[in-house]
Amino acid sequence: MVYGSLIGFALVFIFVTWTASVAVGALLTATARALRNKGAAAEKRAAGLAIVVPPLLGAIVAVSLAGYSAFPELLGGADHCDSHASHLHLCLTHGGDWSTRTWALSLSLALSAIVLVRLVQLASTIISGRRRVQLVEQSSLRIGGDTVPVFLSPSNRPFCFVAGFRSPRIFVASALWEQSSAEEREAMLGHEHCHVENGDLWRSVALSICALFGAPYLATQFKRLWGEATERLCDRLAADRTGDSAAVAAALVNVARGPRHVGVL
Repeated sequence: MVYGSLIGFALVFIFVTWTASVAVGALLTATARALRNKGAAAEKRAAGLAIVVPPLLGAIVAVSLAGYSAFPELLGGADHCDSHASHLHLCLTHGGDWSTRTWALSLSLALSAIVLVRLVQLASTIISGRRRVQLVEQSSLRIGGDTVPVFLSPSNRPFCFVAGFRSPRIFVASALWEQSSAEEREAMLGHEHCHVENGDLWRSVALSICALFGAPYLATQFKRLWGEATERLCDRLAADRTGDSAAVAAALVNVARGPRHVGVL
């Protein structure tokens, strides 16, 4: 295999992925009202697919082309390189000219830089978030929770969130806990339990990785839509579980000034 040929396949992957992201974004915009009418679960699924499908499609196209160039006879074709010797073509063994074309090399380096910057940002977010959660946990007191431990954290800033996709824990600010009624506490914990039961924590990590390859801006918007739909879905499930939508609404008001997010640590 000529490693310079990978530049061509990388460009194909990005082209297909970004084109698909644009198409999916247009589709989401056109169906936004219909999805909203169907509910948060439908919006969540649509946003998740918008993140996953483009890079998956790009990978399928790139790998298929690479497989055809490597095993043409096996796939029912013939060696096509002789007829393409005078110009760039996608081939793992005879496509080294990609690395000699300044535009192709520059474009691939620029696209790689975009993905690398996104990867560094994601890693930084996870690492810094992990440290913050560790600091919060060190000063917190476990107050219950059989399957998912619940910790009371000394803080006047209202927050209630779940962190840890390997070992989920729920953290609640002491000031928020003290000012909440029993029904509101149940609603808050029910919301966070829904995140855990739905696998939102590990899904958030997986979607963030897929979003590394999505089209600029669109991938971020898809992830934001997924997060908002996820929160609304957990609100509804918590209300259904507790049978008290008023308590859920009151709990939302109490935490409105604090962060509402799914931890990924």
